[in-house]
Amino acid sequence: MTEPAHRTRVVGLGLVMADVRVLCTAPPLPENDPRVRTLDLRMGGATTNVLAALRGLGIDADLVSAVGDDWLGRFLLDRLDEAGIARREVAVVPGASASCLVLETPPTRTLLWNLPGTLEAGIRAEPAPLRRVLADADAVHVNGRFPRASLELCALARERGVTVSLNAGRGDVSDGVGTLLPYADVLVAADSWAMERTGAATAREACAGLSRELQGRARLVSVTGGERGSWTTGPGRAVPVHTAPPHAVAREVPTAGAGDAYHAGFLAAALAGSGPEECARTGAEEAGRYLSAASAAQRQAHAQTREDGNTFPLGVFRDKSAAHPPQGLRVLK
Repeated sequence: MTEPAHRTRVVGLGLVMADVRVLCTAPPLPENDPRVRTLDLRMGGATTNVLAALRGLGIDADLVSAVGDDWLGRFLLDRLDEAGIARREVAVVPGASASCLVLETPPTRTLLWNLPGTLEAGIRAEPAPLRRVLADADAVHVNGRFPRASLELCALARERGVTVSLNAGRGDVSDGVGTLLPYADVLVAADSWAMERTGAATAREACAGLSRELQGRARLVSVTGGERGSWTTGPGRAVPVHTAPPHAVAREVPTAGAGDAYHAGFLAAALAGSGPEECARTGAEEAGRYLSAASAAQRQAHAQTREDGNTFPLGVFRDKSAAHPPQGLRVLK
């Protein structure tokens, strides 16, 4: 009898949150009222975004996280199911779920976070449940959020020879990255974080500096710079190689999430045994596909707005899970 083929599986530990994305024609300033072009509610969180992209590449994914027992929590659990992300270790805790208002005024964006402290307390950081979720896993993915649980997961992964993927990004999550660096096999870092960490003046120098700091412990190091592309080192590539983004992005297209798509493609290629150049190229292709889809969604939203004559298209909300959504919220079935 033929044994079933092994399916690659990645366990991610981090936030799952409700992103309210608002695209404006101009930044809000005193005495001005910029027009909202689109308003969208979706599942977000950097780790969750990476797992969703990995599912699109045919890789199984489990999430370790927590949501509140509010209507947003129900929304997020349904979206995880739709994405095919296993949620056996997603706790439901009393109180509110995490949320973020993403104000897009391309080429910049502003993030306004709501991160209830009850969520971290709800994550089971004990070895037993983490060992269960690690069974047959090929990699874990963390980003410094929930540092105590992330450290425990990375230590267990190292014991079992499971690849550790670390995303070193911007904001307060970077505070927890330092303790996780020694465990990283695959490191993808934002250029701002990498340059601050190493004191380098360029992303290329920062990539080389991180590679030296890790002294070969990380098999692959990639420093990303958005539209400037990425720099990557790895086996047989001591000097960082540059990978350009796949195509130019229109100014009005929101780019939030493209970096997570890059990391998913990069990690998928790394788990398949690819070298640094191929990993970076695959990451750039995934980011390009993400941005192409975002651009198409943007055009569709604009066309719908023109068709409806509606300058504030609340209809882009898609919450099928809330039995009693907030008053005034239009729900599309």
